[in-house]
Amino acid sequence: MRDYYDVLGVSADAGADEIKRAYRQLARRYHPDISGDDRGAAFLEVARAYEVLRDSERRRSYNARLMSHGRADWLADEVAIDFPSIASVLDRMRDSFFAGARGASLSAEVVLSPQEAFWGALVPLDVPLRRTCPRCGGRGEVWDEWCAACRGVGEVAAVHEMRLRVPAGVREGTRFRFSVAPSGAPQTSVEVRITIR
Repeated sequence: MRDYYDVLGVSADAGADEIKRAYRQLARRYHPDISGDDRGAAFLEVARAYEVLRDSERRRSYNARLMSHGRADWLADEVAIDFPSIASVLDRMRDSFFAGARGASLSAEVVLSPQEAFWGALVPLDVPLRRTCPRCGGRGEVWDEWCAACRGVGEVAAVHEMRLRVPAGVREGTRFRFSVAPSGAPQTSVEVRITIR
């Protein structure tokens, strides 16, 4: 059994607001409806820790038990393991749960020559997005330290390279709407406006 303060990532003297904020952030990351597979156990651990630490009476009792058992000895053989290889599955589930809240919306202008508009074109397009951090698997930490690659956020900036096929006979001001959902990144909606010069 891990120390509940460590589970939530807060200090033993954390206030109720800090505990609630930490719980909400971790619950969004580990909830079974979002993460699906093996992170469901982590969610139960987070929920158990929050239930004890949010109630002042239960927290007092828990703190007394910690002190009586000696905090360092009580946790000496505990190791937390995460599996970043399932990050893409978790991201797809998280995206479906937070469909409106997580997805980004971008717009771009594509400039075509009159010949490209007449014949159609294949236009390279780089879509900026946020991906799950490959170093920490989205946890924001590596063992007992914050992840330096994502600065503890769990996501990093990335670019998704793609090619937009513009059909022949496209007109000035035409708009295309589509979504991209590369592995390890939330779905991003893109709107492209055609300009002919």
